[in-house]
Amino acid sequence: MKIIDNIKEATVIQILSAMLGVLILLIGSIYSEVLPLLFPTIVQQLPKTLLLKLLTLAITLFVLSLALSLAVYLKLKRKLIPKFGVLWDRNKEAYCPACEIVLSEYNEQGDPPIYEFRCIKCNSYIRLMHLGKSISMTNAQQLLK
Repeated sequence: MKIIDNIKEATVIQILSAMLGVLILLIGSIYSEVLPLLFPTIVQQLPKTLLLKLLTLAITLFVLSLALSLAVYLKLKRKLIPKFGVLWDRNKEAYCPACEIVLSEYNEQGDPPIYEFRCIKCNSYIRLMHLGKSISMTNAQQLLK
């Protein structure tokens, strides 16, 4: 189910990005056609103080939109926390510390038990370790905050 949730989240982000792109394209096309007609009249008829206030408002709105975009990006950015020799996301899924992809092959072997993942991309084995001892994935997930 977590894969489906990730796909849904990625799809929503892609759709919102596409809609924003189309909106910017539409505003740009309207702007390029209307500005040459209205700009000379506006500059001649309006007082300079009002034009200065409009410019200040436009700059303020631009800076606020940049700050909002940065805040949304930082909120949606995947945060991986290093712990027990691997990286963990907020859903307690393990990621490879080298290539940051989801680790899927989990093995429990031998006596004393060794718990490790195998990364498909870089073909390396990553052991789960806590205080110098091997720890199972369920115990590691329970210890995560």
